[in-house]
Amino acid sequence: MGLTIYAPGLDPQLPEYSFYGGTERLRFEQKSWTYFRRMPDGSLDPQSGVTGVCKLCTPVQPLMNWAVKTALARAKKLLIERGYVTGNPYEQANLKPLFEAELDKILAEAKEANVEELEAAGDTGSAAHDWIERYIKATLSGNIERRLELLSKLPEDERAANADIAALCWMVEHRVRWVSTEEKCFSRMYGYAGTLDGIAYVSSCDDPICCPHSFESRLSLIDHKTSNALRLQYLYQTAAYMQAKQEESGIKIEDRWVLRYGKDDRAEYDPWHQEGDELFQEDLQGYLCAQALSKAMHTTEDRLQAAGAYKRAERKKVTKALKDAENAICCPEASEYKGKRLKKGCNGTEKMCQACEAKYAARGKVQSVDDTPKTSEH
Repeated sequence: MGLTIYAPGLDPQLPEYSFYGGTERLRFEQKSWTYFRRMPDGSLDPQSGVTGVCKLCTPVQPLMNWAVKTALARAKKLLIERGYVTGNPYEQANLKPLFEAELDKILAEAKEANVEELEAAGDTGSAAHDWIERYIKATLSGNIERRLELLSKLPEDERAANADIAALCWMVEHRVRWVSTEEKCFSRMYGYAGTLDGIAYVSSCDDPICCPHSFESRLSLIDHKTSNALRLQYLYQTAAYMQAKQEESGIKIEDRWVLRYGKDDRAEYDPWHQEGDELFQEDLQGYLCAQALSKAMHTTEDRLQAAGAYKRAERKKVTKALKDAENAICCPEASEYKGKRLKKGCNGTEKMCQACEAKYAARGKVQSVDDTPKTSEH
C-alpha cells in the first residue's frame, strides 16, 4: 500500500490510497469518514468502514449506566460546591435554600457531564495514541536520538503518559519488533477499509497469566486501546484488519493483540492475545455479520429518507396548490386595493384575483352611474 498522487478532477484535499499493486484506489473523505473505491468506469463506490461497522456491537447498557453515574456524580458535586448540600452537620444551618429554578439549572449542567468526560477521554486517548505512533516510527527508521527525545518528553496529560508507559512495558516484556504502524488496509473481497495500528513480531513474556505457553517472534496484528474495558467489538475489528492485510499481501499473520493501556496506573496493561485460525475465522464472521447489518440499515435509512423527501415534496405541492387557489380568490393585496385603477394582475401573474376583479368591476359601475345625465323634473 502506498499513497498515490491526487487523481485529476478530485478535490486536492482528499487523498487517494492505492492497494493491490496500484490496481485498486480508495479516496478517503474525512467529513463523512468514508472510503470510496474508484471503479473501472471512474465512479466512486462507498466502502464499509471497519470502525463504523464495529460500533454496532458497542454494548448499550454499560454505557447508559456510566452516563447515569457520571451525571449523578456531577449533580452531587455542584450541589455541594454551591452551598446547597453538606456532609458536615455543623454547617447545615448555613445551607442556602434550593429553589426549583436553580435545581433545574444544576440538573441541566449534570446532563452534559458524560459528553464532557467522553471528550476529555478522547483527547487523552488521542495524545497517547499519537505518542505511540511517533515512537514506533522512530524505531522503524532507526532514529535512536528521536526515540530518546520521545522517551524524555511524554505527553503532558498524565493519564496519556501513564498509558504510553504501559505500552512501552508491553513492548519490552514481549520483545516486540515493529514492522509497520498506522497502515491503511482494504478488503477487495468483502468491500471494507480502515487503518490498523500496527504489525509486529511478538514473543511470549514471563507472566503465565498473559502468556500461558512460550513462543518466539510470531507475526502479529496490534491494536492499541485506552478505553476503560476490553469489548468484543475489538476482536471483530482486528479480525477485519487481519483479513484485509492477509488478503492483499498474501502474508500469514499468526496472532492478534488487543492491548488496553491503563491511564491511572503506570505500567498497567490488559492484553487480549488471540492466536490461531479458528478464533480468527470466528471473529471475522462476527464482523461480516455486523457489516451486513450495517449495510441493511443504511439501505433502509436511505429508503426512508427518500420516502420522507417524496412525501415532503408532495405535501409542498398540495400546500402550494391550496395557497394558489386561495390567492386566486383573494390575493394578499386585496384588502388594500380600492379598485380605482385597473391592476396588471395579482400574485405575480397577468390575471387579477376574484376579489380585486370584483372591486374593480364594482368601482366601474359606480362611475358609470355617476356619469349618467340627470333628467330635469317637471
